[in-house]
Amino acid sequence: MLVLDPSSQVDAVRQALASTGPRAALALLNDRTNYRFTALYRRNGELMHAVHAYDRTSEYRTWLLAVPLERSFCRFAMAQGEFTTSHASADGRLAQRPYSGMVESYFGRVVRRPDGTPWGTFIHFDLEPRGIDQDEMSFLRDVIPMFSDYLD
Repeated sequence: MLVLDPSSQVDAVRQALASTGPRAALALLNDRTNYRFTALYRRNGELMHAVHAYDRTSEYRTWLLAVPLERSFCRFAMAQGEFTTSHASADGRLAQRPYSGMVESYFGRVVRRPDGTPWGTFIHFDLEPRGIDQDEMSFLRDVIPMFSDYLD
């Protein structure tokens, strides 16, 4: 089994951002998981707008473009700094959720501007149950801040 040095993996994300931009870095990060989608959503008032998105199956999904904050898992990530669910329909924390039947698994973390104010969220998500391990979450905590230099 090939074992990559964690610092080289961080450098690969940094290089993808610098050479081809956020979408390429999202594709790289998506490849590390089983999630179908990886995206950056910017908060604009009470809406979350997909600024950069990667879909593993390359389908165009208009419902991904803008989501009301109150109907998005991003609201939890924005409030808590990070939020994850591997099986939303079975997650007791989400029993009264108004977004049933759409996203089934989610990992999200707040993305901050260089001055520290919240910009939006980095998210992995899927329509099927999926999980994310602790090592990957730790890796993402290290690399997500790198996106702040590439946000409008």
